[in-house]
Amino acid sequence: MTRAGRAAPPSSPAPAQVAQPRPEAWKNPGVATPTIVDDITEQLAYRVAAGGYQPGELLPSVRQVAAEFGVSTPTANSALGRLTALGFVEARRGLGYIVRDIQLYGGIDTWRFLFRFAHRVPDRAAEIFADIIDVDHMLVVQALRAVAAEPRRYDMSRAVHALDRLELLVGDDESARTDIMAAELHMLRCMFAALGKPGFLSLFNTVGEVLIAIPEAGQAFYDPVAPEGHVVLCRKLLEIWESGTQIDLPAIDMIDSLLREYHDQVVQTFRDLIGAKPTPRPNISS
Repeated sequence: MTRAGRAAPPSSPAPAQVAQPRPEAWKNPGVATPTIVDDITEQLAYRVAAGGYQPGELLPSVRQVAAEFGVSTPTANSALGRLTALGFVEARRGLGYIVRDIQLYGGIDTWRFLFRFAHRVPDRAAEIFADIIDVDHMLVVQALRAVAAEPRRYDMSRAVHALDRLELLVGDDESARTDIMAAELHMLRCMFAALGKPGFLSLFNTVGEVLIAIPEAGQAFYDPVAPEGHVVLCRKLLEIWESGTQIDLPAIDMIDSLLREYHDQVVQTFRDLIGAKPTPRPNISS
């Protein structure tokens, strides 16, 4: 039965008649082979992300999902329950599952799951990634400004130890980029903890969780500046903290500008990696 007003699913992936686990969609080492519930959840989530189901629209019923994928109604119900928990739909008693506007209401779990198919919805994935990088930039710069104003106020010893660990990983040719990235994020996490700002730390942890989950993020972060360059910069900043010398405002503004340029390069590299459309260049009138 077709529901009036419902857009057809995107044409790129043919609707599956029988759900089959697709290991290629689950590339993280150590993750168990996906179940049929996992596969149905991913296919329905992709349809929402790609616009096959529009915000406010009624999703196919449990019985319809079961019939399309050739599974039992309890299995289909489990997949729809997962889709709800991930923030792609909302369950309405007596009505069914309503598609959410993930642009407005998507949370950390929604975005993290969406990046599983970044190559299939590259423009949306790139937009979200750029927003995440903007948050990361804001937090790092705010932390630098706080430490620069009162370097003796904060105990950065844990951050120094974390930087030592990062340097060891960077010096090991066998280290994976994801491990290096996790170590760098841990070092920054230690810095935020030293500031005594739990809100900043919570937001940074959220951003970090998403970045670690994106396979292309590590390459995007370390193509503009190699991991060795990250270590050198962090070492210089922590040396300033250890000296107890205040950094004047123009110097902080310069660091902010350099970080902004770097983060813009990270975003552009990510866009290139997933095949997103080029960002439009602003028109500059003479």
